[in-house]
Amino acid sequence: MDAPRLPADTHWNALADTVSRQAGTLHLASLSTRLAELRTQVRRRHGFVDRIALALHDPDSGRLTTLIDPDHAKLQSLGAGYPVADLRALAALADDGKTHLLDAPAIGAVDHEASRLWAGYRSSLAHPVTVDDKLLGLLLFDSRTPDVFDTRTVEDLGIYAHLLATIVSQELTSVQMMVGGLRLARNLAHLRDIETGAHLDRMSHYARLIAREIAGPNGFDNDFVEHVFLFAPLHDVGKVGIPDCILLKPGKLSDGERRIMDGHVALGVDMVDRMIRDFGLGRLPQLALLRNIVAHHHEYLDGSGYPNGLGAASIPLEARIVAAADVLDALCCTRSYKKAWPMRDALAEVSRMSGTRLDPQCVDALLRCRDEVEAIHDHFELPAERHP
Repeated sequence: MDAPRLPADTHWNALADTVSRQAGTLHLASLSTRLAELRTQVRRRHGFVDRIALALHDPDSGRLTTLIDPDHAKLQSLGAGYPVADLRALAALADDGKTHLLDAPAIGAVDHEASRLWAGYRSSLAHPVTVDDKLLGLLLFDSRTPDVFDTRTVEDLGIYAHLLATIVSQELTSVQMMVGGLRLARNLAHLRDIETGAHLDRMSHYARLIAREIAGPNGFDNDFVEHVFLFAPLHDVGKVGIPDCILLKPGKLSDGERRIMDGHVALGVDMVDRMIRDFGLGRLPQLALLRNIVAHHHEYLDGSGYPNGLGAASIPLEARIVAAADVLDALCCTRSYKKAWPMRDALAEVSRMSGTRLDPQCVDALLRCRDEVEAIHDHFELPAERHP
């Protein structure tokens, strides 16, 4: 009889959408440095260019929704968004793919919350960024001086705009490939997971809870928390390379079979490295976090883990978080060789492992948020795992 399956596709689809949105947004934020470098070069020839920014376009709503401005450390939200169709010049720009001049009257006529897109600027050039004929954003060359963009300047800046638009398009293509690779890897992990996906759902939510509780004291922000959540389901992705006769074997594994099973860590790291190399994603800093989770989530503080026998602070925090979440849910899972433990017993065992195998701050977070832990368990619990 097939194991019961969660109607959890909605969760996985939402997770994939979040990966797409966050991976794209976080990666595009790195373009701020490129924009700043370009502005320095442009100002040597055209000192009146005060800002070069990238306004991101949402194809579904037809609005500019986010601004990447090198003068700001974070991405700037445009509130409800700015409808491209409201300015004739921008509508034409989206159609013909050329650089367009936006004069001061047109900018001043913008009557939306997103009018702050040009707040303080009196003239602007806009150039489209497209991938596969889809408008993904506008490069903006802005000046606080009106009527400074003559025909020759427009042609000159158009060259810069075209080159940068090509770079941005390549960056976006890299993001799309990364997201596609992550989706494929996650779906493979979901298919091969012997808990039919419920384990991945639960442990990733436990991991986010732990990360939320301990990120601040360890000097990390909310981006770290969300990346732990997004990448935690991939911790055992290397199991796709383990033969079914071992992965799904009922009962205890032999020593030889255990060595093969433990090899899933190296297989997973190889998959991540291949994705980074083949897709040209080496510049994405958040992928180091993914690699650490895959490589080190079976390491223990006392050095008794595998594959490298790391100890204490040698284990990256994200891997320690996932290890605690993984152990807790493994105890609560029904396996061919054991019944699911009640949550109270699982938490007691995790508490016993604190300071030897598991990071005490991770365990403390689980114990401190026990009500949330139990709510997560109940939400993703399979019928076979329920206790009378």
